[in-house]
Amino acid sequence: MHPIGGYFELECARHPDFHSGAVMLNSARNALRYIIRAYYIKEIYAPYYTCPVVWDAIYAENAKIIPYDIDSRFMPMANIPHDAFVLYNNYFGICGKNADALAARFPNLIVDNAQSFYSHKSGMAAFYSPRKFFGLPDGGLAICDHAPDTELKRAVSYDLCSHLLKRVDLGAGGGYVDFQINDSALVGRPVQAMSYLTQAMMGNIDYDFAHRRRMANFEFLHKSLGTHNKLQIDIKPGDTPMVYPFWSDDASLRARLIENQIFVAKYWPAAPSCECMTSALSLAMAESIIPVPIDQRYDTGDMKRILEVINASY
Repeated sequence: MHPIGGYFELECARHPDFHSGAVMLNSARNALRYIIRAYYIKEIYAPYYTCPVVWDAIYAENAKIIPYDIDSRFMPMANIPHDAFVLYNNYFGICGKNADALAARFPNLIVDNAQSFYSHKSGMAAFYSPRKFFGLPDGGLAICDHAPDTELKRAVSYDLCSHLLKRVDLGAGGGYVDFQINDSALVGRPVQAMSYLTQAMMGNIDYDFAHRRRMANFEFLHKSLGTHNKLQIDIKPGDTPMVYPFWSDDASLRARLIENQIFVAKYWPAAPSCECMTSALSLAMAESIIPVPIDQRYDTGDMKRILEVINASY
């Protein structure tokens, strides 16, 4: 019996889920673990160039990793058996065409769409990290045709929201330490159903607006930077990139952007406990590809400011 009356809770809208039918879990890494359990995977091909938590998630399910490298078009460089379980990253949300091509080759393809929230499933299964696209404390989505036998406990996430709240009142700097603490708190959490709070917050998201704003910003940057970008970008219609990945020979660019209050991450810093990113190409990509922000918080004026910093190199 639910209570009636009393104090008000956080106001949340009721926008429909973008991925209808997805299994809503407490993190993307645990969405991968859910898929591994669902298909009883004991061995999987996985890229060197990926987030270390991906390998950690596979190891947590006692599955063997057979690593493969990728080329400059983000396609696998390996002789992979037709019937193998294959994990492929939709890098930066620009590799939807690659995912479709690989799905045609490998019936047991699993696509890591952590960086491509808007991509529809290619292959056997896919998983997503909505907090990489929207202001959420945690959460992950899994799309697959099977389900593990065990019933999942419901997660809670109210204790992971301080960075989101502080950023509104105090700005990015005011909540950054909390962001690091809350992000680290996700490590080692068991596979659980998404919290009621995160699920409710997802109901506030205007998915169409975020898609349109991201695409406008992406196209604006690509029009100016495409000829200088060492990456050949050819996105699939309907997909929406997480960032504008800019591969530049300017070794000082990342630091210069940060000095100008344009915060860019690194995908991915190598983890001492993980064997991923040991290839020369993977390390070069991690160091040289600048993930330029294009998300729905920003407009053309912000993109012009970014270009002023980048164009100082040319």
